[in-house]
Amino acid sequence: MSDPIDEKDLPDLVVKARHAIKEAAAAAIAEHWRNGRPVYVWRDEQVVALHPDGTAVPVKRETKSRE
Repeated sequence: MSDPIDEKDLPDLVVKARHAIKEAAAAAIAEHWRNGRPVYVWRDEQVVALHPDGTAVPVKRETKSRE
């Protein structure tokens, strides 16, 4: 996934924050996968579970019944 924002036009603090967020997200994904857990993301207008083996499974939406 490419980043459409040119960082040279951003303040240094914003660039540092963006890099920190990307690093934290990558670390969280790696930890989940090391422990065999999927990571849930929004893809193609739905929630998808990305499993450590590389499979991507759409998550079915549960409906709540009204009583």
